[in-house]
Amino acid sequence: MKRNYLFLALVACLLASCGNSSRQNVENFAIADVAAAMDNLAPLKLSELGATVRYVPLQTTDSCLIGDKPILTVAGDYILVHSRNDCFAFDKQTGRFVAAIGHYGEDPQAYSNAYPYYNEHDGLVYFVRYPDKLQQYDLAGRYVGQVVVPTPPAIPSSFAFADTAVVGYYSNIAQQGSNGRSLLLFSGQGTVLDTVPAILPPLPPMQTNDITVISITYMGLASMAYTRFQDGTASGNLIGCPTLWACDGEIHFKEQFIDTVYALKGNRLQPVLAFHTGKWRLGAEARQEASGTNDKLLPVTVLETPDKVFFQCARGIYEGRPDMLNGIYDKSAGTTRMASAKDGLADDLNQFLPFTPQACSPQGEYVGYLSAEDVVLWMEDHPEAKNNSALAPLAGVKAEDNPVVVIVTDGQ
Repeated sequence: MKRNYLFLALVACLLASCGNSSRQNVENFAIADVAAAMDNLAPLKLSELGATVRYVPLQTTDSCLIGDKPILTVAGDYILVHSRNDCFAFDKQTGRFVAAIGHYGEDPQAYSNAYPYYNEHDGLVYFVRYPDKLQQYDLAGRYVGQVVVPTPPAIPSSFAFADTAVVGYYSNIAQQGSNGRSLLLFSGQGTVLDTVPAILPPLPPMQTNDITVISITYMGLASMAYTRFQDGTASGNLIGCPTLWACDGEIHFKEQFIDTVYALKGNRLQPVLAFHTGKWRLGAEARQEASGTNDKLLPVTVLETPDKVFFQCARGIYEGRPDMLNGIYDKSAGTTRMASAKDGLADDLNQFLPFTPQACSPQGEYVGYLSAEDVVLWMEDHPEAKNNSALAPLAGVKAEDNPVVVIVTDGQ
């Protein structure tokens, strides 16, 4: 921990360089020492993330078939699975299919995107309906109503929920028309409550016909859309990485290309965690400039619970296949450990398949999935696993079934 304080002045300078008075408090926040961890890469173990693990096969029926690369969300006692244009709710304990939540389409109750935003304060699931609404459903799949999102500017890119407000985030691309906002706070009645100024300066205004080419690069749990324009300029935009989430009763926020996690305090951003990348630091200018970035490191995905932070960093973000690294920051111990992402986290609790979390909950759960086919092949190669009671739920899994959800917690 002593070493962390040596970095405090450096991080304070980085924060101050943003030049915004809404982020003045730089005291008492944690620092994940990525630079030191990069000098001591070693395999990560599942026990570093939690003490217990459960394997939950998701029920497979014609009503809830899940496609490739589903996206998971923890919603209280349920797991929400976003697959293609569908969102399914499954019981978190048993894997039983509960309901299809909403539907894609143009009718009054439909959504434009099946990605679910769960509000733990009212127990409802929200979906984006362009151009300016959030559709509300309960976890039984019943339509509840809608929230009007204050526009213009365009609807935010992602959402989170405070006690009495909806919080919307404007991405790098959306900032072109966001009036200098980074966050928008509004009520369930669609009334603007407050805004938070953008940390990054807005990108130059561009239109669709200004685009020369858009390339997509996959970065572990996220991806990068890199756009080149006819005037020779370019911009990068991260897709699929969390920007707003709930932790310890607060809304936490991480801007793209910024190494700091903030807590939203009213309409102010207070730093709570900084990733110290040292000689590997990739500045915010990299969202428009690709040269000189090959050896630099960008914190991309952050999954935070009250006790731990799982994160992924990308090195060589504008290379065809960037080098991905996993990291775990232990808040109590103040330690940061990192390893190559290709091997995942070794399951040292049950000697099962490696695990990579995809989502987490405010209650401290880390959640990911394994394909049913991989599970079946592993079980066939390890017949002794039948004697492991923790793996008993996997005995009936078939190769064509829905995925198996993995839930890691610190408790029982």
